[in-house]
Amino acid sequence: MSLEFHNDMTEVYCLPGTMCDGRLWQFIKPFLPQNIKLHDVELPIEGDLDELVDSLIARLPKEASHYIGFSLGGYLLTEIARKRPDMLKSAVLISNVGTKLPEAEKIQRQQALEWVLKAGYRGIPSKKARQMLSPEHQSCSELIQIISEMDKALGQEAFVAQLQATLDRRDNLDSIQSSRVEWLVLAGLSDQFLSPGRLKELSNLTNVQVNVVAQSGHMLPLEQPSWLASKLSKFYGHSAQNKS
Repeated sequence: MSLEFHNDMTEVYCLPGTMCDGRLWQFIKPFLPQNIKLHDVELPIEGDLDELVDSLIARLPKEASHYIGFSLGGYLLTEIARKRPDMLKSAVLISNVGTKLPEAEKIQRQQALEWVLKAGYRGIPSKKARQMLSPEHQSCSELIQIISEMDKALGQEAFVAQLQATLDRRDNLDSIQSSRVEWLVLAGLSDQFLSPGRLKELSNLTNVQVNVVAQSGHMLPLEQPSWLASKLSKFYGHSAQNKS
């Protein structure tokens, strides 16, 4: 499955994950052909999920466009598919499957939120940063530093807002299926936050292609940038190319 863009410029809008910014995509860009241009999107700070999605929609292009969403950004992309499918030309989900949070994860996030509101935010613990990576990358100081620096740059206000607004999520499988655009789902084999069963469900949809890569956890854009760029190049109908 690939889209027919050939040599035309493909403008792609990239939605980051929780406590992530444009640094998330820095390793991918050198592997992309020159006619794929990634645009960083900053997630707005809002009170609840619907307000967050509406605010995000308001700052995105009015015309149908190509989107990539990583983690929380991927979930928000499925919300856009639910509310405004006309905005999508194509969609790429990275490290997200458009579902509700597992109850255990929801409880853990609620506890973290309560602690931060009481004691203040001290940044992502190094143990948590390592858990987001595959075993092969958990000792990579460069990746841990990038995760920590993105987290520090966004700070407590973003942490509280992002967790509060996205604790209660909907299952958007039907929205993905009914959106009438092509979806590419990319996941790391060691991503502990993704359900293999849900990946199977997605792969059974006629408009969804699922690819899983080894030696990657949740932070796929940082862990496997070359592989990710090759999948994007093929999806957008361009030839992969290393510009470095």
